[in-house]
Amino acid sequence: MSESAVENLEKQLKQLLGESVPNQAVYNINAAIELAGILENKGFTFQLKDMCPKSMTETKWRATFSKQDASFSAENPQSSVAVCMAAVDALRSLSTK
Repeated sequence: MSESAVENLEKQLKQLLGESVPNQAVYNINAAIELAGILENKGFTFQLKDMCPKSMTETKWRATFSKQDASFSAENPQSSVAVCMAAVDALRSLSTK
């Protein structure tokens, strides 16, 4: 994912959550997990899965937020980016209701 795409993702999070977005959530897994906690407080469940658990060279993570019968997933080599991408989709679903 390009740097501009990551910056765009960060902007989208700030538009959807304002100042409650944890600092550096797109770049830092600890902050991304904090972001997941914010969504859990909004009624979502969260799962982060290693899609290449036996590989020593490949990384791919799937983050999923679920609420009722809706599921929002994203995959990325960086776990924090996957969490943030899925969070944006989940938060958008709240704003369209």
